[in-house]
Amino acid sequence: MPPIVSEEYKEKKKEQILTSALACFAQKGFTAATIDDIVAHSGISKGSIYNYYKSKDDIYIDLLNTNTSHYMEQITEQFSKLHSAIDKITFLFDHYINVDPQDEQRLGYVSVFYEFIFHSTRDEDIHALVTKRKNHLLKLMKDIIEQGQQAGEVKKELDPELYAYKFWIMIDGVSIQSVFADSPYHNVLAMLKQTYLEEIKG
Repeated sequence: MPPIVSEEYKEKKKEQILTSALACFAQKGFTAATIDDIVAHSGISKGSIYNYYKSKDDIYIDLLNTNTSHYMEQITEQFSKLHSAIDKITFLFDHYINVDPQDEQRLGYVSVFYEFIFHSTRDEDIHALVTKRKNHLLKLMKDIIEQGQQAGEVKKELDPELYAYKFWIMIDGVSIQSVFADSPYHNVLAMLKQTYLEEIKG
């Protein structure tokens, strides 16, 4: 009879695989990195990795979902302390302003994330999952804007969906540019924050 493996053990093993996979994707790029690279980095056998994941795409999707879940948990916790829509939008801007754009781990994740976004356009099923994540984040911002409109904080004539898109397009654009060492990341985000808030306030 094979040994009984606890759920805690499985989660730790998956976390080990995901950590190694992200390191390999960041070093070589998502397309160039292989399962063998992940095996070499993690010290976990290929057979064991395939017990948890069917493919490299499957590994990255779990990485994406895990990252999104952690992000939403952090945001939900902070939002519970904030009641104003403007305060929530300010917090989201500050969340990105306060990171180190040249942090090696962050740069690795950013480069792999956007590479995978474009990779997903070649696979209908994967693209559907990526789109679901995008829509989840859009809804987060749209709900905040609508809350602000109901409270009289945000101009009622604004299109909530359009301004939700605008917010995330700004974040994506600045994040992509941060891969360049000379990018004025913090100054640009601070400027965009001020402009956006001035534009939406009722």
